[in-house]
Order: sequence, then structure tokens, then C-alpha cells
Amino acid sequence: MHDSQNPKDQQRAQGSLRDSPRFDRSHWPQRWTEKWRPQVADFFCGRGGVGRALDKWFPEPMFFGVDVEPYGESYPGSFVQADLLSGEPPFDDVVADLIWVSFPCQAYSSLSATYYGSADNALRENHRLNDGFREMLLESAAHYVIENVPGATRVGDLDANTRCNGLFFGEDFDFERHFETTFSVPEAYVSGTPSITIDTREDQSVKELAKAKGVPTTWPKQAVRSAIPWQYTWWLLAHCPSIPCPTPKMEQQSLQTFSNGGVGTYQRDPKGRLGGTDVDDGDGLYQIDRYQP
Repeated sequence: MHDSQNPKDQQRAQGSLRDSPRFDRSHWPQRWTEKWRPQVADFFCGRGGVGRALDKWFPEPMFFGVDVEPYGESYPGSFVQADLLSGEPPFDDVVADLIWVSFPCQAYSSLSATYYGSADNALRENHRLNDGFREMLLESAAHYVIENVPGATRVGDLDANTRCNGLFFGEDFDFERHFETTFSVPEAYVSGTPSITIDTREDQSVKELAKAKGVPTTWPKQAVRSAIPWQYTWWLLAHCPSIPCPTPKMEQQSLQTFSNGGVGTYQRDPKGRLGGTDVDDGDGLYQIDRYQP
């Protein structure tokens, strides 16, 4: 049985963020099992936008990517080709401390509504995030991060509890993305007018955007535009109690802004996070003695 949770809050305004994670595992320690495993599994990894962010901090054995397309040549770490939407879990056991999920956004993108004739058609014709998929994630890792466009939150499929944009980190693009996590994360979002646009309906050059995001300028336009900036990845992971990762530089905000329980809570003293608490009895998936060598 997974962590007991209340039903979705029916009082939340459509498209608004949750006040707290739907499946809150913020109390889970870094050392929640004695068995070694990679720290991050990068699901729907593509060519490696998130993978490049992971590669900036983690040794290669500590993360791997999974995608239905053969991106092994471009992904910066180990790579597994598998269909994550087949309905059959691609792995038999716990695979990592955290699973990062860049779930396909075709059902939720504003462009899809144009392509399919309406937003309802786009939802009908494409894969949608559901609780069956969440169940697989909760059985496969201590934590997850599910990333998608704001439209996924608006239709209620993504139970997002935080969001990021580039302006918060001092970048000249907006690129708002919403995240559903199993741990609390402050918003990394500020309003403003970016100088670099991200509009797939315009035949613009993406070289400037690729450089700003830190991905190869040789990537196809859509791959560049959909790539998650490394700052977003580090921001999310820095607040995960099971992952040691630094907080990225913030141009628009100061650490004082989040001094009451936000930035730096976990990464100030990573060693102090090892085995600091026990898994609660109700969290039956990961009893610490289950994986004793």
C-alpha cells in the first residue's frame, strides 16, 4: 500500500498549483535502503536535456536515461531503450532513488489543439498522465518528479505543486514548466518580459535558445525548445531529501527569500542527511531491512 493521501482538493481553482505534494514523501531520508542503485532514472529522456543537467553533477553510473527512441548515441549517460507507455513496467524492482519524468506533452500543448482541431481532440488522441502510471513510479523509486506544460495542470492530469521559469534564474527566456513532486519545492518563478522567445509556430533560429539552455545547437528545433534547462533540474533535485545536489544560481531572488524552510535545507550538509530518519511503518514499499545485503 502506498502513502495514504487525501483525494484531490475539489476547491482548488482549475489550473492552480497544489499547496503541498499529492504524495508527500518529504520525510524519507537519503539512506532509505542499504542496497546500491543509481540515484536518478531519467524517463522519456529524449536526446538528453535533463541528462546533460545530471551529467554536470552526478558521476555517470549514478543516472541513466530511458526512451522508446534509440537515443543512446546522444544521451550523456547510460541508456535503456524501452516503451514506458506500453502498460507493462519496464523494470521489475526499484530502479533509482528518484525518477525524473518528462511525460509527453502532446495531449496538453496549445499547438496540439491546433493540430488536432480542438483541445478535446488532442486529449483523446494522445497519451495522458494517470494514476496507473503514478503507481508504477511509486513502486520503482523513493521519489518522482513529473514535468509538463501548464496545460497538463489546467486539465487536472498533472497534480503540480511547483513551477519554474527561466527569468527566475536570470535567463532571457520564460519557458514556464509545472512539476508534480513527492517532496516540497518552492516556486522558482518570476514575471517579466524575456528577450528570447520560445514559439514553435515561428520559423526562428534556435541557436540563441540552445546556448541559453545549454544544449547542442545541432539539435532539431523542437528538441531545443522542449529541452528542460539545467537550472530547473538542479532546483528540483536540490530539494529532494534523497538526492544531494546544489542549488543553481538565482539572479532574481536571494537565499534570504527562502530562509524559512526553502533553499539549502538539504544541500548544506549532505552527510547529515544519511540515515537521519527511519521510514515510517506505513511506507511499506521501502522498509530499510528489506534490502539488507
